[in-house]
Amino acid sequence: MLYILDGHALAYRHYFAQSRNQLATSSGEPTGAIYGFARTLLDLLIQEKPDYLLVAFDEGMSGRDTL
Repeated sequence: MLYILDGHALAYRHYFAQSRNQLATSSGEPTGAIYGFARTLLDLLIQEKPDYLLVAFDEGMSGRDTL
């Protein structure tokens, strides 16, 4: 089985979902997006055991940035 994930959307979603938990480095850099992204990938790998996993990211600016 092949899973294809939108990496940009996943990171964006977790950045704002984890912002309430205020996960951060000792210097204050937010890490919620990284934690949520990694947690989602690990959960998917453990629960679904895909044969293949592809994570795609946007290249450069998207149309959303011009709005």
